[in-house]
Amino acid sequence: MDNAKILYKKVLEDHRLITSERWNAELQLFCLLYVLIKSTTPKIVIETGVANGISTNSILFALNETDNSGVLHSFDILPETRNSNLTEGKWIFHLLGKKKTNKQFFGIIKNLPKVDIWLHDSNHGYRWQKFEYLSAISKLNLNGILISDDIDSSSAWSEVIPKYFKVSYIIFDSRKFIGIAHN
Repeated sequence: MDNAKILYKKVLEDHRLITSERWNAELQLFCLLYVLIKSTTPKIVIETGVANGISTNSILFALNETDNSGVLHSFDILPETRNSNLTEGKWIFHLLGKKKTNKQFFGIIKNLPKVDIWLHDSNHGYRWQKFEYLSAISKLNLNGILISDDIDSSSAWSEVIPKYFKVSYIIFDSRKFIGIAHN
């Protein structure tokens, strides 16, 4: 955990400001992702919403340190977010257009292998969150993990997650709620 905190400070110091800093992942989410990936060594990770790349870099640092063949697929609608990666790693950036985003998104994920960890941190409106949670459920491995930042932004988490997952947790960081679900 200490290494994650050191890396978080480094990423904050070195990151390229692409969007508002209020969209940055906070320490709790950064550490959660880092430790979870180091302990589970996932093969496929999906991240929606790159912004300034704080969570992107957490995932990539952890994947690099596990020396496995894990790949991060990140999705965003802002082309400049492709410049947020500060480290080496198997990173595939998917730029989505701002129209018919759900069709573009689903067209890409349907061709990906099953997913081990899915991080939602993009549009936090009810309709998109529900769409994305259901998309994640269709792509997650049997033991896959769904993580969502800002679950307090809509009722989608509380409506969808209990129907599909046996176990879920909620973590409060300094300003919002993070949800974690698995079977």
